[in-house]
Amino acid sequence: MSKRTSRNPGTRPDFLGINRLQVRLLGWIFSVGAVVLVPWTAYLAYTLPNRTIDTHYRIAWVGFDVLLVVTIFLTAYYTFRMDPRVELPATALATLLVVDAWFDIMTSSNRTAALAAVFLALTVEIPSALFSIYIVRRINHHVDTLAETATLDGLDSDPSD
Repeated sequence: MSKRTSRNPGTRPDFLGINRLQVRLLGWIFSVGAVVLVPWTAYLAYTLPNRTIDTHYRIAWVGFDVLLVVTIFLTAYYTFRMDPRVELPATALATLLVVDAWFDIMTSSNRTAALAAVFLALTVEIPSALFSIYIVRRINHHVDTLAETATLDGLDSDPSD
């Protein structure tokens, strides 16, 4: 009997080799990140200048942060579902966080703002991006292992069954 058929029906295997409680914790971490970003986005919408060199400066940053919120919520959603497709929004999230850090630093209007942006990049954005990449790598490894197991199970099974 193969491992696949010996499982209890209706039970889910561990996700990424970690238990359900740890997966829920990951989902909450992403959820809290998205929730924290909502007031930050509102703050930016209120405090950023209407105009700098670019006439759409405020809407560009607010729109970007809304995209970031949606991506974080999608990552949390797929994490809660223990769905391997979480790698898609998690990859997008890592990319958006690095882009956000870069543009926060590069568009800083003075030295104080640049130092604050570097601090935020080093303490929040880059570590969060690395964490998202870590999740994606774990998922890819897990999916590869499952695919290899399924292939081996298929080779071991008797076609007359």
